[in-house]
Amino acid sequence: MKADQISQTAAFVAIKFYGLSRIERFQPLFDDSVVTFYEKLIRSLPAPLRYYHYWLDFDWVRRLYIWSEELLLPGDLLHIVARKWYIQRMAKQLVDEGYDQLIVLGAGFDHLSYHFTQHGIDCFEFDAPKMAALKRHFLSNCYPGQPHPDIITSHLPADDLKTEFSDHPRIDPSRKTIIVAEGFFDYLAPETVSRCLQQIRQYFSHNPALISTHFALNELPSFYRWVFKSSVKLVNEQLQFDRSIDSYKHLLSETEFEISQLHDAQEISTEIQKVTHTNLSVLDGFYVLLAHQQSE
Repeated sequence: MKADQISQTAAFVAIKFYGLSRIERFQPLFDDSVVTFYEKLIRSLPAPLRYYHYWLDFDWVRRLYIWSEELLLPGDLLHIVARKWYIQRMAKQLVDEGYDQLIVLGAGFDHLSYHFTQHGIDCFEFDAPKMAALKRHFLSNCYPGQPHPDIITSHLPADDLKTEFSDHPRIDPSRKTIIVAEGFFDYLAPETVSRCLQQIRQYFSHNPALISTHFALNELPSFYRWVFKSSVKLVNEQLQFDRSIDSYKHLLSETEFEISQLHDAQEISTEIQKVTHTNLSVLDGFYVLLAHQQSE
């Protein structure tokens, strides 16, 4: 994705979430404010993306959309809702433990930083210029009277993370900080992921917490692996960090992060199916994890 372009993957993550949130069984997973956030967001997107706001309000369109998505890549739709649900719960757990600063890398159209800003947490988003501008415009138009997260224009990963953090005076390295990398590492080379993790660990002095997603594409059948990679290439983006979960664990260990929670596709499917009574499942090879800096 170029700096002056909208991220199509970020847009369709939001669109897919919005489509499932129109189905009553999925709505109890989130506060009404979160469902409303995505409804307003999709309506505010540039054409033709905003047309999904109209069409996905029809039950027959949602059914057709779910059928086609499940035919091409089973589990992709539910994983969108699942990752938002798990990440928000993990962040809430950390806030309850005293973490009071949240940074989202490559936030896209995600609701997380806005959500926690309303709960008094200092939140920051780092994103490419076009995406940062769209997010600021959306929040100023749709939530003019509410506090907003700081949305910082950056060129990650080309820009140095430590420099980006230190250039922003409100980011305090001594505070208990949550770093969210939802899909952010997927598009980076392994050595770049390693460098980012090292810089996060080095900059924050009070045991930063990392919430991250990971796709281990080796766990997908070859046809679905091809569909996944092709769909990303179709919007001019490229997966780079799609290694096995053991490889990611090793990289985290090398950069002195220790996993405290690790949730795989089967566990996530089972839990979300109990709550929603859906027959959809989560894409094989998908993980959500929470890691902290290793103790001395």
